[in-house]
Amino acid sequence: MIRFPGKFRRPKKAANAEPPAQPVPISPAPELSASLSPPPFTASAPEPMTVSPALEPAADPLPLHREDMQIAATGAPTPAPLGDTAEDAPLQPEIAPENADGAAEQATKAPAAGADERIRHRAELISTLAALKGAETQTSDIASSLWRDGKGDTSPNVLAKALGSAGLKARLQKTKKITPGLWPALAMMQGGQCVLVLEQTGQFLTIYDTSCPDNRTEVPLGDFSPYFTGQVLTARASVSQMAARHTPQLENSHWFWGEFPKYRRQVGEIMLGSLVANVLAVSVALFSLQVYDRVVPHQSHATLSVLAIGAFLAIMLEALLKVARARLTDTAGRQIELSVQHSLMSRIIGMRSDKKPLPPSGLFAAMRDFGSVREFFTSSTISTLADIPFIAVFLLLVSSIAGPIVWVIVLGGLLMLLPAYFMQKRMIALTRQTQGANAKAGRLLHEVVTELDTLKTQRGEDRVLRLWDELNVLSSHSSTEQRRLSSALTYWSQGVQQATYIVAVVLGTLMVFAGEFTVGTIIATGILTSRTLAPLTQFAGTLARWSNVKAALEGLEAIATAPQENDSQRSYLRRDTLTGRFDLREVVFRYDPDAAPTLDVPAVAILPGQRVAILGVNGSGKSTLLKLLSGLYAPEKGRVMVDGTDISQIDPRDLRRNIGYLSQDVRLMAGTLRDNLNLGQLERDDSRLMEALDFAGLGAFVRSHHKGLDLEIGDGGGGLSIGQRQSIGWARLWLQNPAVVLLDEPTAALDQTLERTMVSRLESWLEGRTAVIATHRMPILSLTNRTLILQAGRMVVDGPRDQVLAHLAAGDKK
Repeated sequence: MIRFPGKFRRPKKAANAEPPAQPVPISPAPELSASLSPPPFTASAPEPMTVSPALEPAADPLPLHREDMQIAATGAPTPAPLGDTAEDAPLQPEIAPENADGAAEQATKAPAAGADERIRHRAELISTLAALKGAETQTSDIASSLWRDGKGDTSPNVLAKALGSAGLKARLQKTKKITPGLWPALAMMQGGQCVLVLEQTGQFLTIYDTSCPDNRTEVPLGDFSPYFTGQVLTARASVSQMAARHTPQLENSHWFWGEFPKYRRQVGEIMLGSLVANVLAVSVALFSLQVYDRVVPHQSHATLSVLAIGAFLAIMLEALLKVARARLTDTAGRQIELSVQHSLMSRIIGMRSDKKPLPPSGLFAAMRDFGSVREFFTSSTISTLADIPFIAVFLLLVSSIAGPIVWVIVLGGLLMLLPAYFMQKRMIALTRQTQGANAKAGRLLHEVVTELDTLKTQRGEDRVLRLWDELNVLSSHSSTEQRRLSSALTYWSQGVQQATYIVAVVLGTLMVFAGEFTVGTIIATGILTSRTLAPLTQFAGTLARWSNVKAALEGLEAIATAPQENDSQRSYLRRDTLTGRFDLREVVFRYDPDAAPTLDVPAVAILPGQRVAILGVNGSGKSTLLKLLSGLYAPEKGRVMVDGTDISQIDPRDLRRNIGYLSQDVRLMAGTLRDNLNLGQLERDDSRLMEALDFAGLGAFVRSHHKGLDLEIGDGGGGLSIGQRQSIGWARLWLQNPAVVLLDEPTAALDQTLERTMVSRLESWLEGRTAVIATHRMPILSLTNRTLILQAGRMVVDGPRDQVLAHLAAGDKK
């Protein structure tokens, strides 16, 4: 902490309040030197908080930020030049003389705890500042961001990123003058420390201080300035955030089409470039008209040279404009692609586990087909569409030059587009048929690769080959017919374009015979006819490809509109801690809407600290019940309450942090062992990872392996046994250190020796935690004190473990 010398104005106390105590030198609390690992959760009611006399706030001088800032009141240090920024050094708390004997011991224990405490305190300041700016966030979320993004660093730039993660626009600035307009903001102090200044009133600053009754205290400006480096971290909400809070909710924009309005400027530049390029394209037609009508009859070399130079310049400018337009199109298309890809992956990660719109193979195929959407909008399609409106310019020019011949061009354009329009339905049907066959073929290929041993031992090769050939024949037939129709449309368009040119020239020649046109008019009309119909020819090909894009968008639409676990339209309740008091009321859940309920529980309650075993035959609903308690599944009817609150109202991030779920089939990601243990990227200490592996019984194996934590793991855990994968699941759970533990057959894949070892370790590790365990193993049952039995999704037995087991044993004897 920093103690500022001088008197402070304190919040007024009640009349009967005790007089303030005399200043007491503050020494680091022994608790701060504890391990980084959070203490085990205890189910008992919290005891009243007691404050050590050494930590009582003194009257004069007043300690500011009990965790963060303390400079001895005996003599102010020499102020640093304003604007000098110190590195974010570890805290160096002053040891009081009377506590000097324990200084050495505390110094050896404090670094890890001090870093953790510093992170927690910075996170508290940031979350408070964010709340003042209208962005609600949890201290734990900010602390996770600081560990993940800053690797424990709390420098001003890292703090600014943490404010950005809260949805605010952060700005780190230097100031030479302290004015009321700076606050509220984080003020950077000497020694890499910071305080949250709430406001300035005259010559006093109001500073956030949780040691005061109303979390604030007043500091004289003269006592604050010597320690202030001049750096201030401010934050403000974006205009979109303010609009979201203060304007009526509008319908969300489309996940794909809604991206295009964000690039209005680029679209405007593309359209302007198309306008100029198309105007320049007229120069060739006008050049021909003037040469044949004026230059040739008069044999004017000078006029010919001037016209030729002008035509060449126009052609060059047109080419440069088209290149620039292509670059703009590519840049905007790439940005849209990256944004949409990120959005789709976020939707996949955030979708509800019980509401997946497509099977895994369908999700793979839909994401793969996004390539056709990307190619469609980043290729020449945009340029073609940009040229379409300027067809009217060419038609007007043809009308002014050749009069009624313009209707020949209009008729030719209609003949080019009508077949493509009427064949869209057939093209889309063929595309869906092809994509369906390809999706099934992809799923079959994935199953063959992942279950090759099963396929061989069950002699299923012939069946798989037959299915593979059938799917490929179907896909080939559909795609061949689709290509044939697309080619026919392309050739038809080209033929109509040439026929229109011939008809226009023939009619123009007849008009020349009649004395109404000149030869130059025929030449210019022919050039303009080809130029007018060229975009329509490309547009007909675009319509042929549109069927692929439309079918792909339909598949992606299912992903984009899938129910999300974290609904952006809702405001969730935040819970830093959960005790695990569950209450299920009239809960009904089913996987198939037309089938009988998979789980039907009228009422069941689980108290904090209880260890509950769930028994039942396969398919009785044990795993489903655990997923309902974890929040991964939502009941069709009824409510799942946790700590007196409907689980659907609690922020999913808080559920994941407080509720640990270990499934019976532990799935691993391709990568290293370290990556799989540290999926949340919050564990920076390898010793913690090894401690988790020791707990799970895998430490000796990892130490003896030549790659150690860098052991490569294949897809789904390839290269490891089922038991090793389950041990990694236990290590993950230990690192998470949740207050509530949900275990689904947690030792089914372990050998008996390791199972007995895990049971002995769990005796102490589960102390004070709420545990719900689905198991068939007797050793695990010894950890529980209550047993539930499910049968066909219904609760048939609920009682103390020993009584239930005795009842089952008596039933077996009968």
